[in-house]
Parts: sequence; structure tokens; C-alpha cells
Amino acid sequence: MDTNQYMDMFLDESHEHLQSLNDGLLGLEDNAEDLSILNEIFRNAHTLKGMSATMGYNKIAELTHEMEDVLDMLRKEQLAVSGDIIDTLFKCIDSLEQMINNVANGDPEDLIDVSDLVAKLSSISKGDAGAKPAAKPAADAAPAAATAAPAPAAATAPVAGGVANIPVELSDTEHNIIAEATKSGMRGIYLKVTLAETCLLKSARSYMVMNALDEIGEVIRTLPPAEDLEQEAFERSFEVILITGVEEEAVQNAVMSISEIEKAETQIIKFDATPAPAQAAPAPAPQPSASTAPATAPAPAPAAEHKPSAPANKPAAAAHPGGGANAANQKKSHAGQSVRVDIEKLDTLMNLMGELVINKVRLEQIGQTHRLSELTETLEQMDRVTTDLQNIVMKVRMVPVSQVFNRFPRMVRDVTKELNKEINLTIEGEETELDRTVIDEIGDPIMHLLRNSLDHGIEMPDEREAKGKPRVGEVGLIARHEGNNVVIMVTDDGKGIDADVIRRKAVEKGLYTQDEVDSMDDSDAVRIVFLPGFSTAEKISDISGRGVGMDVVRSKIESLSGQVDVETHVDEGSVFKIKLPLTLAIIQAMLVQVQNEMYAIPLASIDSTLSVQPTDIRTVQNNEVIVLRGEIIPIIRMEETLMVPHVRDSHELFVVVVHAGDSKAGIVVDKLIGQQEIVIKTLGNLFMGLKMFSGATVLGDGRVALILDVATMLN
Repeated sequence: MDTNQYMDMFLDESHEHLQSLNDGLLGLEDNAEDLSILNEIFRNAHTLKGMSATMGYNKIAELTHEMEDVLDMLRKEQLAVSGDIIDTLFKCIDSLEQMINNVANGDPEDLIDVSDLVAKLSSISKGDAGAKPAAKPAADAAPAAATAAPAPAAATAPVAGGVANIPVELSDTEHNIIAEATKSGMRGIYLKVTLAETCLLKSARSYMVMNALDEIGEVIRTLPPAEDLEQEAFERSFEVILITGVEEEAVQNAVMSISEIEKAETQIIKFDATPAPAQAAPAPAPQPSASTAPATAPAPAPAAEHKPSAPANKPAAAAHPGGGANAANQKKSHAGQSVRVDIEKLDTLMNLMGELVINKVRLEQIGQTHRLSELTETLEQMDRVTTDLQNIVMKVRMVPVSQVFNRFPRMVRDVTKELNKEINLTIEGEETELDRTVIDEIGDPIMHLLRNSLDHGIEMPDEREAKGKPRVGEVGLIARHEGNNVVIMVTDDGKGIDADVIRRKAVEKGLYTQDEVDSMDDSDAVRIVFLPGFSTAEKISDISGRGVGMDVVRSKIESLSGQVDVETHVDEGSVFKIKLPLTLAIIQAMLVQVQNEMYAIPLASIDSTLSVQPTDIRTVQNNEVIVLRGEIIPIIRMEETLMVPHVRDSHELFVVVVHAGDSKAGIVVDKLIGQQEIVIKTLGNLFMGLKMFSGATVLGDGRVALILDVATMLN
């Protein structure tokens, strides 16, 4: 069977599950007693195993299978969570990520040797599994069974031996789970799914069904078991026992929204509660064997054995305000309204939107030239529609910065252990959204800044204590909106950056003379860290200190039309601030004319425009400047910068005052055309070396105008 059609889905969802595994293990490290975290980790590992087995990646399936055994023993309290187990599981996740990346690159999955990890996991499950139960076999069995049961037998006696109205015989544990769920306002649902006769990859469809059901509830059993579904050992239909807070119709809709599903038949599970309480007595009988099952057969259990503990906790949570039913409804609502779209399609949509904007501007010019009132009225309507359409297209491209931020907690944990420091990472504003093209590019710059804070910023615990600080250092990662920009800050409460040390290093490296650094204030001196090749590290480490970090950060951020700056205080800490535009596709710009050519200056970079007389321009240290409201602003003559032949002298000069960070300059142009919405087009590989221009745009009359890169001109 051809699995290539499912490859993109497999890769996308594998990365999502790996990220969830990383997050879960970080949470488990902080709170080893939280069973819900263990259940979530187990579910992600189990799903990843099923997906990889279905796609034929047996090495990935083997490793996740061994992880699953260890996780199953942890959640059944047959193993205690330890640092060694956590570290081993993290190594497994790293190996899985490399294997999946190999698959994505078209390489074999087994380029990575995981035999040592598989052996280590196997020894953990075999060695420790026998140790704990063997000490007190008789005494431990009953408490384990009691823990597994969601409620005392007396509480569920009326239904424990009852007969359900479905064609599947339920175990006593399943009876109790469904009974507790019903008390909490949820419901047990029997579901029979029938696949279309033309379905080629049945296991993939069953996996998609389970994924959809996990969004709206908790699967406590499948017939046939999960292993058989993964290996396509079933005909066209399979049955599911589900606990959920949504209605039957919502369950049917969730399943029928998946292609190649012929039928989804549901039935709410009800019991004949007439049996006498005495019939509940046999209920504990199967529980001791369930608790000892992993010791004798730790192989992958069917869904019925994997998931009861999770729903057993779920009804209890639902008893609190805002619990199960509402949460399930909200979750389903969100899942039902989302769709995965290829980024290339969004790029195409944005390009078409750009062409529409260009033609709209052209029509406006025709209307004004020929004074066609009817066309002008229609264009006003069209302008409103295209503006709304443009906003929607841009919002579709927006993704939360959490897609970048969620990789850093694991990195901070690993670096902290390597440096023997104590550091707490706080993340704020991860729901802030940015254009997808920006999101893809900012990961490395933020990684550089975080590593710098961890290595250079935060002191060793004893040093912090001597300064009267807490032993645990605080590093923050903050995102928020500011107008049409997104600001991302990396903060720390470490030793800060000493401006005098920066001055001394800058002179040593020949970047500045002593007189030049002495004339700088502290804030300007600190910004020297962004110059190429500058580093204050006394020794090179794997974390930072190679002198290639901060200049890479600045150049990358500026290539995204953004800015980066730093504020710091000795022994108080530092704040690195990145400012980025929300989107890079369609912007407001000021059109200017130099000789016969048109240029566009992004409106976000403009402070003001003014007209001056030639006599208003003064010379200071061989540089032309103007004085604006008491501030001295250097002048950039576009004719000289662009090497355009001078044609005529003018009695009036137009100056566009622009800024990049704290730097300002006045750009002298021949004529101000006006503000206009422009579509940014890349210059292509042929003109990659033109640092002064960030792109080009097509004007309404068909002419091409270059877009000035203000940050480059001012540096």
C-alpha cells in the first residue's frame, strides 16, 4: 500500500507529539506525583508508536514501544519517577526527533543507532518492575487494585454487575468508570465505525478516528484492540467505548468529517441497575491480575487496558466548575473549526492579494485622471472589500509565537544542568501571533539571546547568594503587541553588562579608539556587543562565547525589517528587546522621487516630513546636519548615496526624517508623492547584494519602485 499520501500528516503530527512529550516530561520532572501528566505522556507515546508502525517505520515503533512499557509502569506506580528515567526518556525523544527528521529528508530511519536506548529501557522495565511488587506481593495487590478503581465498590454497586444496552460486554472496571462519568454530567457512548469499501489504508483511518475522538473525550476501549487496528487486523468496522461531555450527534460529526468513513453509529450506554449489591463482590477479582499484568507481559496492551486510568480521573475533574462537559464542548468546537493548510497555498493567496491591491491602486489612478465619478464610488466600495480581504488573509497566515517558544524550556533545562546553575524560565504572551514567514526565522536569534543569558547573564548559585540574590536565577521570554509590531523580550536578573568592560574589549579588538569609547554614554557602549566578532567571553564554550552570536542576531532581525536593542544594569540584569513587523507582505509606505525615479520608504520608519531651505543645512565635522526642535539630525542626500547625477539646484528641499532603533537621519529627496499601500516583492537572487533596498513594489501605473532599507542606510 502507498503511504506517501500520508507522509506530510505523519511528519506534522509526529513533531506535535514529540513537542508534547518534551513538555510532559518537563512537567513530570517538576511534579512527579501528577498522574494526569503521566497519562498524557503515555498517550502521546502510544499514538506515535501506532503512527510509525502504520507507516512502516519499525525502528521508531520499537523505541516508542519500549518507552510505552516504562511509562505504563510509572503510571501504575510499579516504578518510581527518577532523574535517571527522566534523562533516558529525554534521550529517547531526541533520538526520535533525529529519526523523524531523517525520514523527512528521505533518509533511512535507522541512520540513528537506538539499540543502547532500547536495551536501557528494557532493563528499566524488567529490572525495576519485579523489584517493587516482589517485596510484598500479597499486601501490595489490594492497594494497587483499590487505587486503580475510580470509586469504592459500594458506591457503584447498583451498576457494577448491570447489563448494558450495547452489543459489547463491559468489564466491571469499565462499568464503574462510566458510572462515575455519568454522575459528573458526562456520558458513556458506544460507537461503531464502518470504513468505505474503497479505503486502502485502514489503519491510518482508524488512527485518524482515534485522534478525533481524543479531542472530544476519552477512549476507554476499542474492539478489536489497538494493536489489531494498527496492523489492520480487522474487516471494515471497529467499535469504540468512549466517555465524553458532548452529544451523540457531535461524536458522529467528528467521525464523519474524516474521509473514507461510511457510517458512524452511536448509542448512549445505559445499565439495567436491578442486580443486587452482592453481585459487586467479584469486581475486585480481575484487578490484582491487572496490576500484575505488566510484570508478566509488559507488551503493548490494547486500548482497554491503556486508558481506564485517564477517564477515571476525568469525571472527578468534571465535578469542579467549568469541568468536563463544557471543556469537551469547547475542545470539539475548536477542533471542528480548524484546518491544516500548506504554507505554499497561503503564499500564493498572499501573492494574489498583492496583485489585487496593485490593480486597485491602478484603477484609482484611472478614476482620478479621467474624473469618472461612478468608477470612484465603486472603487470606494472595492477598497473596503479588499481591505477586509487583506486583513483576513494576513490573519490566516498568523501563527502564535508558542510554536517557537515551546522548544526553549527543554533547551534551558539541558543548558542549566550542563552549567550547574539553577535557573527558572518564565514564558509570557506565547499566544501573541506573528506572520508565518517571520516565525520561521526568529527561532535562532532568540536561541542565541537565551543561551547568552544562561551562560553570561545568570551567575553561579553561590555567587548570587553572596550578592544577596536568590540562588535560582530568573530568565524571562515575553511577547506582546505594540501597534503594528510584535515585541519579544529576553530578560534575566543576572550580572548585567558592564559598559566599562565593553569599552576596554572594543579598544583591545581595534573596533574603536580610546577617545571614541570615552565619548560614548553607557547605553551606546553596551550596543557594541552587536558588532561582528565582538565577544567578552574569557573562554570558548559550547554554550556561547565564540563571538558570532549577537551580530548574527542583529543581522537576522534587521533582514526581517525588525530592530534589536539592549537595556542593562550591572548586578540587576539585562533586557534584550526584539521589535518585528506583524507581516512582511503588504505595508503602508511614503513614495518619494529622486530625479526621475520613485522610491518607497516604509511608513513605520518615518518620524516626520518637512521642507527646508538650503541655508538650513549646516556642516558639523564634515557631515551635513539639520536642527529639528533642538535635535541635531544628520542628512543623507539620496543623489550622493545612489550616485545619481546632479541635475539642478532647488530653492526648496524635502526631508524625510527616519529612524532605526535610536538612530535618526533626514533623507533629502526631490519630491514627496504621498502615502500608499504597497506590496513587497523580493529582488531575487541577482540583486541579493543590494543592502540598501529591502525589496521592490509595482506601482499603479506599472512602474517599479525600490523600497529603501532604512536600518541599513542608518548603520
